[in-house]
Amino acid sequence: MKRNNLSYIISYIFAIVLIFLGMMFYRQSLLIILLLLMLLLPFISIAVTKAALAYLSLDVRLPSGQIQLPHDLIVHLTIENRSIIPLLNCKLLFHYENQFLPNPARQEITLPAEARHKSTYRLPFQTAAAGMFLFDITEVLVTDFLHFYSFRLPYEWHGQLPILPAEKELPEFKLTKAAIEAEDSVPAPDGELTNDLLQLREYQPGDRLKDIHWKMTAKTDELMVKEYDRAKDLYYLLLPELDVKTLQDTISAFYNLGLKLLRARESFRVAVYQPAAHSFSFHKVNNEDELLTILYALYMVKPEVHSAAYARFMQQYPDMYGVIRIAGGNVLPPAPIETY
Repeated sequence: MKRNNLSYIISYIFAIVLIFLGMMFYRQSLLIILLLLMLLLPFISIAVTKAALAYLSLDVRLPSGQIQLPHDLIVHLTIENRSIIPLLNCKLLFHYENQFLPNPARQEITLPAEARHKSTYRLPFQTAAAGMFLFDITEVLVTDFLHFYSFRLPYEWHGQLPILPAEKELPEFKLTKAAIEAEDSVPAPDGELTNDLLQLREYQPGDRLKDIHWKMTAKTDELMVKEYDRAKDLYYLLLPELDVKTLQDTISAFYNLGLKLLRARESFRVAVYQPAAHSFSFHKVNNEDELLTILYALYMVKPEVHSAAYARFMQQYPDMYGVIRIAGGNVLPPAPIETY
């Protein structure tokens, strides 16, 4: 793609006019040769630049893995020119942002491509917040020596890199495990679990009211509870509440609580709320890799101005007691099971 560089063209034409006037006034053959050369140079410059484009290549490399606050990240740009013609006006137009901190501005950087040479440049970025770092190259423009035309290379590059919260100590607090459907429980059409009844037993604190066997209770004058062959599992259940103002604190608290549980050899589950669909997805976390997978999933959730995650959770899962709320950087443990 060609683009006019009017300021350079006007300056060049002005120089040609001056030489032409000097030639007319002094009538020197040297000025005639210079004028002819200046008339030919733009065509030569454009043709040579266009021929060298086929030998130009660009490589972009983000750091591997992930970056953890407060470390900065560096993008490596490698430009190689395999021709004998130097291309000193290679301009990269790029865009970068943290997905939680939109940045619509487009940036540019000029990288000289020396003849028969490969050069690597470091582009540093400060990481001020956790989230998904996005880096996109939208255009590569190569301008001829006289700045008459810019050629657009067919090159686009898109990359992303997760930025993890900093690790920090959380205050001590007592957590309660939540009652969650066992993984092999199968929902029936009426919404109940198709578990096989194992036995009836006396009521214990923490049992659900819907599991009480009322007919047997009436006969024995004791609260009797149905116990199933595939019973409820007990896990720590974390519910991150993502809202705009306290987003970074919430993500930090969730990540550090997850690390704390895993290092104590505790598995847990996470309820990820999708505001657009008003729905939840549940994920079991057994190791740090799975914790990072959930963290990256949270990075892709658009936060609300005021999170409705907990209110929606209580509406949809009134019997799933014991959820641990993480809101505004605060970990809000549930009341003990005995109080339900």
